[in-house]
Amino acid sequence: MNNYIHSTPGRLRLKIPSLKRNYSKIEDISLLLREKTGVEFFEVSHLTGSVTIKFDKSLTNADELLRIFSHEGIVDPGKLMPSHQYMDKMFSKAGESASRALISLAFDKAFEGSSLSMLAAFI
Repeated sequence: MNNYIHSTPGRLRLKIPSLKRNYSKIEDISLLLREKTGVEFFEVSHLTGSVTIKFDKSLTNADELLRIFSHEGIVDPGKLMPSHQYMDKMFSKAGESASRALISLAFDKAFEGSSLSMLAAFI
């Protein structure tokens, strides 16, 4: 699965699915960020697998933080997906799911009470 990345000057946000409920990895990231010069604030969520980092632009930058995460095996640079691509993918999946649900509902109503309703349930 791809990792979401969103960066603005002085702020980096990563969504890393492998962090969900991975307390050991979260502690490793926390130690790295506590030691990194320029990091002013960070938050790591075990529920969403996201890392938000606020940093002093004059002391570090998003590329340097990503290099550290890559070196430590936390992120794979080849799997980083910019926020707009990530959101497009999520909306596309949501649209597909909604379409399937609507088609299923239409079949249920169309064949309600008939012997084909059982077949429609499998579609």
